[in-house]
Amino acid sequence: MTLGIEASGEQSGNMHRDLVRALGKPRGSPDFFDWPIPMQGDGPGGQVQIKAHPFILPHEMFSRLHAERLETFFQCVQGDDAERGALWDGLVNLPVVQKHPSLDPNQLQRTIPLGIHGDAGAFSKQDSLFVLTWNSLVGQGTTREQRFLITCVRKSDLLADGSTLEAIFHVLAWSFNCLLTGQTPHQDPDGLPLEGGGKALAGLWRGACIQIRGDWQFYCQAFGFPLWNTDSRMCWLCRASNIHKELLWTNFNANAPWRQTLWTHESYMADVESKGELPPNVFGICGLRLECIMVDVLHAVDLGIASQIIGNVLYEILPRFGPNKDVQIQALNSRLKTWYRENKVTSQIRGKLTMSALKAPGKSPELKAKAAATRHIAPFAAQLAAEFNDGTLHDVRRQAVIDSLVDFYTIIEHGSRQISDKGLQRLPACCQQLCTAYAFLASEAEQAQEPAWKEKPKMHLFQHLCLYQAHQFGNPRYYWTYPDEDMVGQMVEVAKSCHPSTMAKTALYKWLVMVFKD
Repeated sequence: MTLGIEASGEQSGNMHRDLVRALGKPRGSPDFFDWPIPMQGDGPGGQVQIKAHPFILPHEMFSRLHAERLETFFQCVQGDDAERGALWDGLVNLPVVQKHPSLDPNQLQRTIPLGIHGDAGAFSKQDSLFVLTWNSLVGQGTTREQRFLITCVRKSDLLADGSTLEAIFHVLAWSFNCLLTGQTPHQDPDGLPLEGGGKALAGLWRGACIQIRGDWQFYCQAFGFPLWNTDSRMCWLCRASNIHKELLWTNFNANAPWRQTLWTHESYMADVESKGELPPNVFGICGLRLECIMVDVLHAVDLGIASQIIGNVLYEILPRFGPNKDVQIQALNSRLKTWYRENKVTSQIRGKLTMSALKAPGKSPELKAKAAATRHIAPFAAQLAAEFNDGTLHDVRRQAVIDSLVDFYTIIEHGSRQISDKGLQRLPACCQQLCTAYAFLASEAEQAQEPAWKEKPKMHLFQHLCLYQAHQFGNPRYYWTYPDEDMVGQMVEVAKSCHPSTMAKTALYKWLVMVFKD
């Protein structure tokens, strides 16, 4: 089916109308909900404009799927009863349930755990598309089947003060709170009365949003969290700092003082209040806590510390393959190709590995590859590190770093939703070994004035992931953002076929057609 009917033309509004008339309304799709949102005006220095922006409300999608596409609801939302029970069993003694104002631990069997993802993808040279989706944490199916679009907006339309996203999350909080009650709303997002409130959305089922996923940039932009390069605070999960000596995030010791400054949701909210600030609207979602905002494997590890570690290992070993760079990179590619074939690796680096993909001029080595390809090449780098370990302290530390990374990947790859006790014991140990050995290599490179083994803040997030988050929320493989990023990519392609003036509404409609058209 071709969905490019509205890609160009003068009367874009009419074309959107004609598109809907031609393709009809897919079964199971709710009506759009238009809500006034502040956005950046057109042109440089444009004034703030209040525009009606379209949403596919989560509570209405939840309800329509149950009413009109029950098989989809069973598979992609309700999920397996045993898996849902296992997820709640892992959380029932934690604050996310114990301190939730509306979750009765004895009634969780009829509550579906939900998550939200937000991120942006480039769809033109000048602009990106910001995409928000929701999903059941126990739903099954392809990305297109189990990720549900909420809304999308051009990043050029977002106001720099964050008020656009705050307004969007104001609507989202209202919708997810309807899901938590399991009933249609009596009031709109601003508290004005609505007709038809109090009806069951999906029989006895309800949903509880207990997870937010995305990258660090999204969290900073959407929720006003501190940036990684700010001075006094650089983490939303603790008080780690870039300048305060006693709280430096670069302290990877087991007794690092920042480890004693972890925020609880209550202490974070009290700190916000003490500064006379308002909490971000995401916390208008009833029961959502600070610790529910996830550190993600794809961004923090695969595209973060893993790309650095693997890049440094491969770049250091290159001279062992020949007299010059051309011979060295050719030999490395030959070894990699053989290793891919012998180990039947499916996620491979596209094309040949190049020098520029290992190290940019004047920069620390860092592998430039897709996240999955980076993750899958880690054992290859570990094999080379062992082969070319001459027993020097540097080589021993280098091998300790890459071996610890592979150990982390092995734990999450072979673990179930709830990591075994043995795995939970290994995670802090491999994290400690990786970070400590890396810090020594970074110090060594700094003393030698070599651009290598650069320490980056994602290593701090890696510690939060291994030391705390995996112990509370289970195996991070079950909430990494690979399916979410796939969804963003799909929506970017949809947006490219839409007229800019009606992009949001048309993109939402085209997504509904692709997913639900019979």
